[in-house]
This record gives sequence, C-alpha cells and structure tokens, in this order.
Amino acid sequence: MRTKGETGKRLSLQEIKDTQLNILLEFDKICKEKGLTFYLCGGSLLGAVRHKGFIPWDDDIDICMIRPEYNRLCELARKDEVGGPDWLKIVCYDNGTSRYPFIKVLDKRTVVYNDFFREEEYDNLWIDLLPVDGLPDDEAEVADLYRKVTTYRKYVQMKHVRPFEGKSLSKKLVKPFLFLFANIINTDRYNEKLVAISTAHPYEKANQVGIVTEGLYGTKEAIPREAYEKSIEVEFEGHIFKATSYWHEYLSNLFGDYMQLPPEDKRKTHDMKAYRISE
Repeated sequence: MRTKGETGKRLSLQEIKDTQLNILLEFDKICKEKGLTFYLCGGSLLGAVRHKGFIPWDDDIDICMIRPEYNRLCELARKDEVGGPDWLKIVCYDNGTSRYPFIKVLDKRTVVYNDFFREEEYDNLWIDLLPVDGLPDDEAEVADLYRKVTTYRKYVQMKHVRPFEGKSLSKKLVKPFLFLFANIINTDRYNEKLVAISTAHPYEKANQVGIVTEGLYGTKEAIPREAYEKSIEVEFEGHIFKATSYWHEYLSNLFGDYMQLPPEDKRKTHDMKAYRISE
C-alpha cells in the first residue's frame, strides 16, 4: 500500500465524483455483459431524483443488488472472471478480500486516507454495492433484526479505528480501550453473525426485502419484494441507470420530504482525502 507521500496531488470533490462515476459506468458495462442488475439506492437515488446526479455536497455512490445475483458476482470475483479494465477491482467479505459485509468496486489508481480508520489494502476510491436480502413478515422481528445488525456492525468497526483519533476529546480517550477490547476478542467474527442474520430469510421467498448488512435506516429500508423488483430508469450525471419503481415510497421512508433541501449546516461531505497514485 502506498502512502500519501507516494501519491500525486489531492483530488478535488469534483475529481472524486468524476472518478466514482467512471467506476459506476465501467461496472455497468460488466453487469450488462454478465446479465446482472443493480439499482441506484440511498443518497445516490435521492441525488438522481432531486438533482439528476450527485447530491452537490455528497461524495459517494451507493448501489444495490438482490442477494442471489450479488452472490453470483462474488463468485465471479473469486474466480477472477469479472472482466473489465485492469484498474478496476471487486472486493468482498465473502471472498476474504474485505472486512466490509458488502462489495466495494475500487479504482486501484487512487488511494484514500481515512483520519479515523486504519488503512487497508483496499483503501482506494470506490462505490458500494449493497446486497438486498429477504426480511421477516413480522414488524417486530424486522426491528429486532436491524437492532442486532447495528450492534454487530459497531463491534466490527471497533477493531479498525485509529485508537487515538477522534472528533472529540471523549472519543480520543475511549477509542484506545475499545480498540484493545475489539482486538482481544476479534470482533471481525461478528461479520459472520451479520451475514448470517441478513441471509436467514431467503430473498426469493420473502414478501418484503431490504438492505440489511449496511441498513443504516433500519426498518425504513423495508420494501415489498414485488414492488422492489419492478424497475424504472433514472438519470444520473447524464447517464441512465435503473432504480426500483417503489422509489417514491422508499425515499419518503428514508428522508421524509426528500425534495426539500436540508439546512445548509446539514449539507456536509465526508471531506475525503483522495489522491491519484503516481506512476
């Protein structure tokens, strides 16, 4: 892994967006060749609907894929049969190439430095591909599932923090103890629990589905499967991608009055430190 000192100039927010869009376009070509389908989701779908592209202050792309096709893509990656340009790489927990319980599609020509998490070999500019899993019918069971997933995700994150870095003094003081505890009990194993609970209800048999492994909005992620599977086309940065036909209900669940811009003090980027690797 190269360090910041071995890279070129820091990329601007627009250059980061341009790079991520390029990853998305190349990944779109791969999916069409392999007969796989993905949807824009989360903030990227909101951006497509409200801005016809990136949310102006946002700096990432989120897409999703149903679990059966997601598993097939993981298998293609394991066999090195994905194709695409040499600079593109797919990493996933299922293949032992990532700590994240979802796929990251990377541009190996870039490097990203994170102030609060330790660098790994896959710290390149990326887009996230999140699996869509089946959910139980009972609302209380769905809520319990998301509570457990949130807990497991926090346990895993504890092992990868920078022990003495934080946005506040309290976090700087607490993190070393959490880091030590996480490494002693090896909280990476909670990824196995996270994936197991996410796939406990097979997608094909479920009446409702949702993003679970990285389901940051909890029960609001739930969508009727039949409605989810019907797709529409949306514009994103001058290109056309698919999204669920249930997009209005989905965005309303996640963001409320999603066409209303948030207050200016809420329009925050991740202030990503990304660099183009020097050749």
